[in-house]
Amino acid sequence: MLGNDYKHPVVLAREAGTLDLLSGGRLELGIGAGWMTADYEKSGIPLDPPGVRVARLAESIAVLKGLFGDGPFTFHGEHYRVTDLDGRPKPVQRPHPPFVVGGGGRRVLTLAAREAQIVGINANLRSGDAASADAARSLAPGAIDEKVGWVREAAGERFGDLELQTLVGFVHVTDDPGAILETMAGAFGVGPAQARLAPVTLVGSHTEMAELLEERRRRWSISYHVVPAEALDAFAPVVARLAGR
Repeated sequence: MLGNDYKHPVVLAREAGTLDLLSGGRLELGIGAGWMTADYEKSGIPLDPPGVRVARLAESIAVLKGLFGDGPFTFHGEHYRVTDLDGRPKPVQRPHPPFVVGGGGRRVLTLAAREAQIVGINANLRSGDAASADAARSLAPGAIDEKVGWVREAAGERFGDLELQTLVGFVHVTDDPGAILETMAGAFGVGPAQARLAPVTLVGSHTEMAELLEERRRRWSISYHVVPAEALDAFAPVVARLAGR
């Protein structure tokens, strides 16, 4: 997952095309508008307003798709200018590798719904701090209802072709989740029963986790879950249950 402001799309197209070619067509190209204040401050890159960053991301996606296509490509936008450039190497996946675009605000989720193949339903990170109370509350079930509604509205007829994704940042296997759910409820600003549904977390027994994922899929059509590397062993039995093994 790349922050768009950190790399020009012409350079990114060459690197992504190379990765897709060398991997035999296994690349998923994740790209976002950029949000983490500290990254911009430490790199010396100006942090433009959200609307500017999202508009630049939209142009970048257009450039990437154009360079992945056949023949020379020209694009003259507000943020990028590409003239008669044939992007090479071409990716194996045609017309291009699947784009992963996510976010927590309406503007970026609308863009994702129209341009991406995989849409990440994330926290609202307008504060630039993923640990903020505002970010946590934007992941409560009611807020997720709203975000998926934005995606559905913007996608229109192509909604059924989209894959909805979420990051499960906290995975904890337990047969007694009560105390953990109480703590989570305070962070999300909801009751324990609602906190249990928040897609960013997965707490309970392996059976309960599998049931939770199925419930979230029914409610939000979320089928693509990213779990931390340290949780892979704990999560493996859940995968087995969902696969019917």
